[in-house]
Amino acid sequence: MPPHCAGSRLLLPDPHPSRLNYLILTGTLLEDPRSGRNPVGQPVTLLRIEFLVADPERPQVLWTWASCEVEVSDALADRHGIRGLEGGAPVFAAGQLSERWAISGGRSAKRSALVAALVRSGSPPNSGELLIPGGGS
Repeated sequence: MPPHCAGSRLLLPDPHPSRLNYLILTGTLLEDPRSGRNPVGQPVTLLRIEFLVADPERPQVLWTWASCEVEVSDALADRHGIRGLEGGAPVFAAGQLSERWAISGGRSAKRSALVAALVRSGSPPNSGELLIPGGGS
């Protein structure tokens, strides 16, 4: 049984400190995974995930498409076969939102990145499949 699973339910990692800066993201890979490095120079696998954004007051009305980069440690990517995914694959990721500096065309800019504590390919779990630490269930 893969880590973070309890029977057929998916156990989200316990955030530290509790309940601060925790993001769950579901979407579609825009491109194949690529190699990169985190801020301390360790190798990571980078995923660019695209998702729909809905009107918060009328969720049936879609506003736009958005994307977010997901940074996956190589150990986590190996454990869940993430590097073998191709663009267009559905992805579920959970972790902490961070910012990374990127240099492009001689200019530096910040970009948002989800630093994954959990990642899996396939359709997103429904609420009955998720176990959230400290959240009951």
